[in-house]
Amino acid sequence: MAAPKTLSLLNLVIVAINFLWIACLENGFLFNYSFTDTIAFYPSYLTPAKFTYKIWTFIAFNMVLAAYLMYVGSQPTNSNENTIRKVQKIDYLLILNQLALGLSMTLKHNDYFYWSILYSCICLFTLILINKRIQIKKLTSNSFTRYFIRLGFGVYTGWLIFVLGFNSAIILSKLSLSLGDHLFFYLNLGILTILSIVMLTYSYYNYLPSVSAVLAWGCYGVYDQSKTNPISQNFDLGPYLLIAMGLAVISTAIVYYRCSIRRKQIPVIIQDPPTIS
Repeated sequence: MAAPKTLSLLNLVIVAINFLWIACLENGFLFNYSFTDTIAFYPSYLTPAKFTYKIWTFIAFNMVLAAYLMYVGSQPTNSNENTIRKVQKIDYLLILNQLALGLSMTLKHNDYFYWSILYSCICLFTLILINKRIQIKKLTSNSFTRYFIRLGFGVYTGWLIFVLGFNSAIILSKLSLSLGDHLFFYLNLGILTILSIVMLTYSYYNYLPSVSAVLAWGCYGVYDQSKTNPISQNFDLGPYLLIAMGLAVISTAIVYYRCSIRRKQIPVIIQDPPTIS
């Protein structure tokens, strides 16, 4: 393993470059089309509205800032033992995560959705490992940096889970002619059900209200798109989306309340500079 200060610098550089690349793909800066244009070729009952993807901007800001804080806390002049330990625990996982994310988005942009799902799985798996290693469920005390880490990584995790489900729906869209309308609809409904259960459970278990909030955001985007989606004329997923959205909002409030209770039970130690532990 590289020295923490070197590793944190590598994390910062690759996170910044990777999310810049995603922004270019999303907005069509490098090509004549964006990856949302590619997605539009394969309509499904889980296709989100274009504005839903603006969440990547929020994720990018949080992840770059998180990487920067880890970099600052790992330097000899501002070294913080807790931050250094976190960098050591993350090891090369964040770099692997960003490589998998970049490949997944690039493959999706070029209509290689099967490969995109594979790298999305790798991306999500490494992120879950990172969350476990930094013990994200315990970072509930009154600290700006802890709030920030939980919010950034929570939204990132939630959105990756949602995207993985949505990508699966795109695969079904490619097979829809052989599946038939009824089976295609119920498979999309099954994906929505699994997504909701997984995200709500992960949110509750890890004290991450941001994960269930992302579920609400994603369902809202899909619901908004369904109003103009021609495929919705066959079957209506709207009521199920509203149920999932309602459960997500309730879950967000409950988990946030649990975090508040837990926060009062844990002694708060304010350190300078702030740490992520």
